Amino acid sequence: MNLTGVFFRHYNGALRYRARENDVEWLSSSLVHLRIRASRSRRQPQIIRPVAAVALAALAVLPVRAAQMADPDRGHGTPCVYCLVIGIDVAELESAPPLAPGSLEGVQLLVTSNGPEERTVRLVSSAANAGASIAILISPPTEPRRMDEVVFDLRTEITELRAAEPDLRIVIDADAFAHTRVTLDDLIPYVDAVVRSSPTAAASSAVGSTWVRLRPTSNPVLEDLIGASLTPAGERVVLPVVGLNWNVLQDFSVRRPALVEVTGARRLTVSEILARYQAQQRRQDAIVKTTIATGSTTLLFEMPDVAAPITITADTTIFRGPDGTNIEERGIRVNGAPIAGGGAASPPQLPLIEAERISTPPLLITLDDAYRYALGGEEQVGDSRCYVVRFEPKSGGRTLGSGRAWIDRNEFTLRRLQILQRDLRGAVVSSEQVDEFESLSVDGGTVWLPVETKIFQAYEAAGFRTPIHRTISVRHYDVNSPSFANELTEAFASDNVMLRETGDGLRYLVRRSGNSERTITTRGSHAIRSVIGGVLVDPNISRPLSFAGLSYVNLDLLGRGAQLNVFFGGVFGQAAWAIPAIAGTKWQAHGKVFAIGAQYSDRVFRNGREEYSENLLQRPGYVSVGVLRPLTSRMRVTVDYSLAITALERTGNTPPLFEVPASVVDHGTLLAIDADRGAWGLRGWWNPVRRDGWRRWGLPGSFDAATRDYQRYGARITRTIAVRPSVGSRLEMSWMGGRDLDRFSRYGFDAFDNPLHGYPTSSIRYDRGAVVRSATAWTTHGVRVDAFADAAYVHDPGWASAARMYSGIGGGVESAGPFRTLLSVDWGYGFQAPRTGGGRGTQTARITVYRGF
Repeated sequence: MNLTGVFFRHYNGALRYRARENDVEWLSSSLVHLRIRASRSRRQPQIIRPVAAVALAALAVLPVRAAQMADPDRGHGTPCVYCLVIGIDVAELESAPPLAPGSLEGVQLLVTSNGPEERTVRLVSSAANAGASIAILISPPTEPRRMDEVVFDLRTEITELRAAEPDLRIVIDADAFAHTRVTLDDLIPYVDAVVRSSPTAAASSAVGSTWVRLRPTSNPVLEDLIGASLTPAGERVVLPVVGLNWNVLQDFSVRRPALVEVTGARRLTVSEILARYQAQQRRQDAIVKTTIATGSTTLLFEMPDVAAPITITADTTIFRGPDGTNIEERGIRVNGAPIAGGGAASPPQLPLIEAERISTPPLLITLDDAYRYALGGEEQVGDSRCYVVRFEPKSGGRTLGSGRAWIDRNEFTLRRLQILQRDLRGAVVSSEQVDEFESLSVDGGTVWLPVETKIFQAYEAAGFRTPIHRTISVRHYDVNSPSFANELTEAFASDNVMLRETGDGLRYLVRRSGNSERTITTRGSHAIRSVIGGVLVDPNISRPLSFAGLSYVNLDLLGRGAQLNVFFGGVFGQAAWAIPAIAGTKWQAHGKVFAIGAQYSDRVFRNGREEYSENLLQRPGYVSVGVLRPLTSRMRVTVDYSLAITALERTGNTPPLFEVPASVVDHGTLLAIDADRGAWGLRGWWNPVRRDGWRRWGLPGSFDAATRDYQRYGARITRTIAVRPSVGSRLEMSWMGGRDLDRFSRYGFDAFDNPLHGYPTSSIRYDRGAVVRSATAWTTHGVRVDAFADAAYVHDPGWASAARMYSGIGGGVESAGPFRTLLSVDWGYGFQAPRTGGGRGTQTARITVYRGF
């Protein structure tokens, strides 16, 4: 709280009565002493009475003498100029004569505004140039209106006044608002003081200053102002004046004592911090009319059966102006290859993956206070000490976000903003965005604009879940460029991809045939169609395995938000579906089916050698359905039921003594908990299974009835990193275990679901262990180079020893092929992989061709 007024009230009182206090104190003590003595003895009345008479005469003379000592030239006391606030109407201020600089030094004016904002600001600026401190009195509207509308309009008015004049003080009239339905607590964070008719009136604890209103006066003279300034009341007293004589006011200013600033630090409330930030932001918005931001966009995500992250890059120019935001994308590349297509006539063959838009952004003045704010302490951001403001929705809702804002302590500008969205509808089920701000000089002033935006999203597609990392980096800003309109027109006329921000999200701008202007596509691209084919070389497969098929992915099936992912590859196929929100609730449903028409070997290895007599032919298939529900803003639980059926047959080497089960039928339940924070992901899971119709199988004496029921469980940590636009990495650490596992239920490395680079399919089966996988991709000159390093420490029952270490490395190259295809070649080498005929060290390879249409 500012203690200046309190200090000067006592300071002036001391100046005025110092002589009186000294003399009275001496005489009073003398009289008391004399009275005590008189009470003890009545024998000396002739002495006491003359002395008392002299003392009383001295007391009668001292007030006049003290007043003369205080100001011998004028017959009145020294005014407390800083304790008095003179209330005038804006019309009174408009009629003021030209005021010399410094002629109103120390004077405080409270102006009642009843005209246009520009007129009020202009008038108070002229008075401020004369040295006066200016405050604006805010009054409630006279017409009846809804309370939330009144609060919204008053907050907006106050913010605009502060933005136009940063040193302006804002005051509200408590007595005037007492006759309305508006609660002062809704406005106090936006004001500097409250005027009341009595110092004993109840005041809000949140306000830093309370001023007391005196009775109005007309045409006051100097003695009136001096007397009012010495009125004992609150921190300051307000004297409403009609017919102010500006010469008297200037003479009143001259009477001020030397300023001695006495202040005490009062911690700002979170509401006051927000009010000052809003005023600062309004001031910046008035400076920044248009911006052209030049930089790059990087999109990093994972795909099933692809070890290294997929990277999409583009050169980006963002045009922000009074008509909205338009984005120009150039040089769009997927893993360094220009296969996405797209231009002015058609959008690229990439879906617009976006989170659900926030209906009410935080930190703004809103009609309905959608957020709850709290002060989270202070932190250092760069060279700025910042308040950390936490916010969260007052009521649950998918279209609001929570997070933190870092606001500079001195300038109240935004340095960093973090917004979290959870429980979203659509493919993106959660999103975290972090904006970093830097200063730019504009027209002699300083503004703060975002230079880096990092977005971490969780993408829940049909059949798989993947993190998406989007980074927008701005290298250069052109603020209020005179060529803004021309550059935007040139971007529209080019053949580059253009997008526009709308209320429904980003939308492509395309140029229809025969039309020179671009129009917004009614809906974003939600479907991806592609042809995928290739060859897999695996030592445990007798000959190279060719595969080819059609893939169809729809992220918004029939416009209902459902997702579908279908792949058909001739002898096998799979399909997955997902419903992001069941009947508008937080529950999500999903399912998956897989089937293969061809048979392949189920092999057995012991101590690194293949046991041909125990090999079987298998044909697996399964179906699963389940639900997912968020637990907290960062955690969710999944419950699935699965039915897996594996048909088995003998091979030519299977002996008659080996009993073959007709089929393996597993009824399983999966309980999983997932959590994510930024680029980190964590999953823990438990999978109990019961077999149907389980009977004796295998060689005599090898069957274990306990394997009818078994359990599998584990945990996994993942981290995807976008080092820079040309470099992306992924790290995965997994631990797995089980109980009552057998040949058909143990874990195994393969070429698709659980790869270990360089290790053939089914060469290693294990019941417990840990696996670490890493992949790094470099993109340069249209070619992407991948590097892999894997390691597993697992217990393989096929070996008599304990757990063993298996390590492998690999590499890959991706580049554009003919007809906008993407060619990928992966190679791996397993150092400890067992060969068919004995020995160590095997190689695997895969060639893949991808073409979207």
